[in-house]
Amino acid sequence: MNSNPDNLPEEISPPPLPVPRKPTPPEEEWSRYRLLIICALVLVFFIYIFSAKESKRVQQTTPPGSLVNKTLDLSPLPQPGERRTGPEQGAPATVPPPGGVSEGLTERPGDIPSGGPPDTTVRPGELAAPGTPAPPPLPPLAAKPVPTPVKGEAFTRGLIKIMDDQVNQATFGWRPNSILFGKLGLTDNVNNLQLGVLEVARRTVVVLNESMSRFALTEAQNPYVNNAMNFFMVSPEKYWFPSASGKYREAMANLDRYIDDLKHNRSRFYTRVDNLIVLMNHFRDLLGSAFHNLVKDTEADGSKVSWFVCDDYFYFAQGVALGMAEVLEGVKEDFADQLLRKNSMKLVEDAITALRAASELRPWVVTNAPKDGIMANHRANMATYIGHAEHMIFTLMSVLATN
Repeated sequence: MNSNPDNLPEEISPPPLPVPRKPTPPEEEWSRYRLLIICALVLVFFIYIFSAKESKRVQQTTPPGSLVNKTLDLSPLPQPGERRTGPEQGAPATVPPPGGVSEGLTERPGDIPSGGPPDTTVRPGELAAPGTPAPPPLPPLAAKPVPTPVKGEAFTRGLIKIMDDQVNQATFGWRPNSILFGKLGLTDNVNNLQLGVLEVARRTVVVLNESMSRFALTEAQNPYVNNAMNFFMVSPEKYWFPSASGKYREAMANLDRYIDDLKHNRSRFYTRVDNLIVLMNHFRDLLGSAFHNLVKDTEADGSKVSWFVCDDYFYFAQGVALGMAEVLEGVKEDFADQLLRKNSMKLVEDAITALRAASELRPWVVTNAPKDGIMANHRANMATYIGHAEHMIFTLMSVLATN
């Protein structure tokens, strides 16, 4: 059967009709330009805000009476003898003829013009006329007087600082008495460092209470310093009744009151050489004990020093170095006269340098390897600086004891 009923050739068959395109709804056309319109509106808003702020700033910074706020008078200049009425005067004004002398008046040498003496005051923003004397300069502002620290303030401030850094400024505060860090021993390194600082504070406050704050043994002890000494003697592991950290804060508050009394001449601080020798004797004893724990190979019972104990000796000695260096800075300032007279300031500075170096050692793990082995022996490294500081302190004591 023939599929082409009209018997038309295939070459001249009509083309297919075009498919009508689906019209685009108006919502889709709006969505195409919506983002651009929103961005343009936001840009216009920010431009308006910026221009408003800028115009406000210009108005605030422009002084009143400046050229910006004045209206220029473009009217023609008046002719000589012409009477004009100005908006400011409110009355006719006569322009004087050339020469500056009004008609009918004769100016004689030495006469003062009818308007009085010329105004030679130089106002802000104006230039002085030639020949006008310059105004006298303003007196310089008086410098605020800097309060002079009294004797004993730097020493006591150093004592307060070493305990404040551990009780109030350290992360998690005072740790030896805490249940998590102290009782369980999770941070024994920090605990031993804080115990080393506490030992320096205790020995320092004892000397301050017994020698430096009173003239002789027959003089009464300072009540604030005596309270601070008793509070520092509270066991560092006391968690409650009383709390160690709470008592240490009370000790620092009492030392602050002692400083206030020094400023108002209600207390004394004696910078005698014999008092400094007593303090150095305590420091030498403490450094010698730390040095012995750093260099020994066996314990008192004959057992070898354990790897689990060597880090305790290391960080306790580091705490001693950290606290003692700060106290010696106060000694260097308050006892400067005696140290310079004895030519021993260099000994104190060398001791501080060695103690600072000891306090800056930061090993990842404290190892207790043989002293001639491949691995480091961090106890021996710490002992180097502690031993050097002890030698400087001993030499200082010898120099101070000589006449």
